[in-house]
Amino acid sequence: MTRARWRVVAVAALALAVLSPLGVVHWARSRAARDLAEHDATAVAAYLTLVTPSVPGGVDYDLPRLLIRARALDGLPGLSARFEVYHPTAPLVRATAPPLPTATLERLRRRVAVRWIDEADVALAPLLDRNGWDVVGAVAAEADGGGWPFSPWFLAALLLLLVAGVQALRGMQATAEVRQQALKQYWAAAALFGLAAFAAVRLAAGDATDRWLGDVRQLMQEAVARVPELRGAPAGLMPIARGAETVPADSGRAGARRRDIGGVSRATVAVRLSAGRWLELRARPGEAGTVGWLPALLGLAALGPLGLWLGAWATSVTPRHRHETLAGWGFLAPSALHLVAFSCVPLLLVPYLSVHRWSPMEPAHPFVGLSNYGRVLGDPLVWSALGHTLVYACSVPVALALALGVALLLAGGRRSARRRLGMVPWLLLPAVASVAAIALVWRQLYHPDVGLIDRLLTRAGLGPVDWLGDPAVALAALTLVGLWMQFGVYVLVFLAALRRVSPSYLDAARVDGADAWQRFWRVTFPLLRPVTLFALVTGIVGAFQVFTLVVVLTAGGPLRGTDVIVYHIYRTAWERLQFGEASAQALLLFALLFAATWLQLKLLDRGVEHA
Repeated sequence: MTRARWRVVAVAALALAVLSPLGVVHWARSRAARDLAEHDATAVAAYLTLVTPSVPGGVDYDLPRLLIRARALDGLPGLSARFEVYHPTAPLVRATAPPLPTATLERLRRRVAVRWIDEADVALAPLLDRNGWDVVGAVAAEADGGGWPFSPWFLAALLLLLVAGVQALRGMQATAEVRQQALKQYWAAAALFGLAAFAAVRLAAGDATDRWLGDVRQLMQEAVARVPELRGAPAGLMPIARGAETVPADSGRAGARRRDIGGVSRATVAVRLSAGRWLELRARPGEAGTVGWLPALLGLAALGPLGLWLGAWATSVTPRHRHETLAGWGFLAPSALHLVAFSCVPLLLVPYLSVHRWSPMEPAHPFVGLSNYGRVLGDPLVWSALGHTLVYACSVPVALALALGVALLLAGGRRSARRRLGMVPWLLLPAVASVAAIALVWRQLYHPDVGLIDRLLTRAGLGPVDWLGDPAVALAALTLVGLWMQFGVYVLVFLAALRRVSPSYLDAARVDGADAWQRFWRVTFPLLRPVTLFALVTGIVGAFQVFTLVVVLTAGGPLRGTDVIVYHIYRTAWERLQFGEASAQALLLFALLFAATWLQLKLLDRGVEHA
């Protein structure tokens, strides 16, 4: 591809980096306006139900009073939305407005819920009769975005990105140093623009929450003014504040604000009912659900400098090298995306969850600091699970010792190569087979009634053993399966390492009069030390992550006798639904495995120096 074509690609990337965040901000503002309209339509419908009397002896509204109350909404100051009230299909606020389609009213009657009418771009809430049984009309709310669509800071960041992008495009013809400096400025401007777009999204969501709470306050105070009986029974105002929490308050201050209540951020506004009587409205702030937009907007803004960087790289290499590199990254892309989605993203989320009381069953996720860690460190079940895991990990050195002995037997003799070749499939079978399938086979072998192991023990006069049902032997039975699974791989590792031991060392020791044991202990084993330490530490790290065997064989039982740490984390998260505490446990396990890895590196470095 020529330099001119790559310039076109860079320009297209700049346009995409500008237009994509703009589109996201526009969508966020539209979404916030739609949510505001839906909340306001519901609040107005509840307000009209409270302040409009019914016809004598009926449950429908007194139409002249409903007409007065509906038209009074237009003169109510401070409301964010424009309203139209229908009864049942006739408009009451603006007589010249088109009537509500009968089919739309019937749909509201079949499903009593707020509907969004895309054709009219309004939210439609059902207006119920005084008893709340039948839909006798509807309230339509049309909300605007609220103010200028973009803040000055956002426009300044946009202008800075355009200037930096144009300068970087011009710098493609300059020296490498100038091009690199322009590209750095381009990256910085893109990051600033992404942050500004994220701030605009948060501002739109938070502003919609504040305007909704302000409208609810206005409607509540108007309802109390029209129906004084509600001052002594504020519970009757609750339908107006549907979606928000109402609590008594001592006093209030004008405007919505953010408060930390029980570790959870809440948008609050005070409602004055009468002299000395206040209510406080609390709702989840709209900006609380926008955190996920930060990486998305930063990624969209980075498309510009990324396209320019790719263009500069593509024009500096040969076509063959470019095609090979792009093909290689194309093959790696699916695996890289899988790694990012299922490893990197959870790794970034775990520290956040560990300092919050996070449960999918609770609407609020308060910040709790280090209390999750304190609860984990003081939980005896966690330490019991760690102890069981440590006992299971003891199978690793046992498996290494047995594997080394078998490898020495297979490596000796003139027919060692043929024996190794015949043993490879059997040694690899436990490693390549499904862990779940292996566990099912061993569960059948351990069965106390029809299992092969207990049948042999019964014939030998030793009696049957409930391998997986007895807390005294269940962990040992589980450890035996783990040892069997690791044994074959370790044998192959040691066989490969023994082939790298030079025979000259052994011949020299033999000439010096060393016997077989001395040759092994003084010559062979020191040369195998790096491999042994590597297999030992990686095996222990893998043993600390045992999960599938426990799930299939024992499910952590009996009496938590095989409850290992990873299975305990799983149960904490998916059975108790305490993801914050489970994340703290996972970080504790990470610290242990990190320490084991650090130990591995230190021992390997020392082993290589002495080998």
